[in-house]
Amino acid sequence: MRERPAVQPGPGMTAVRLHLFDEPGEELARALKPPWPRWMRRLYELEESSNEAIDTGHAEVTASAATSAVSEALRHRLDLVAFVAAVLEGLGWEIELRGNDLVATARMTPYEARRVLEDEGVAGPMCAVCDMDEAGWPRMWYGGDA
Repeated sequence: MRERPAVQPGPGMTAVRLHLFDEPGEELARALKPPWPRWMRRLYELEESSNEAIDTGHAEVTASAATSAVSEALRHRLDLVAFVAAVLEGLGWEIELRGNDLVATARMTPYEARRVLEDEGVAGPMCAVCDMDEAGWPRMWYGGDA
């Protein structure tokens, strides 16, 4: 995924960004050229048996196979984002659309936010759909003390 600008929450607010989509061409380009995630390679290998235009050994896949893979990836990603957003909303976070992302904000420090997200069991799943910090956890932006 491409680098996104920092999120700037208001004073006393913590924010996390959930990725919905990249540009369509970027999504498709990742599906056309390796390295592919393991699940995508397996999908292509299954299709390779019935489509001679696909040759995973030579990193050749068809546009239709790549589009199908993007469809699967988006379905999985959006299902996960919907789950995470529902948990955050249930915890009182405000969520808004910003470009191709959702930004969730809550009035708490990043430390408090991480603790709540871990206690609710959503911090781990969030890692697949949000910006990551240096420690491999959801990236939290803080607007400073109010």
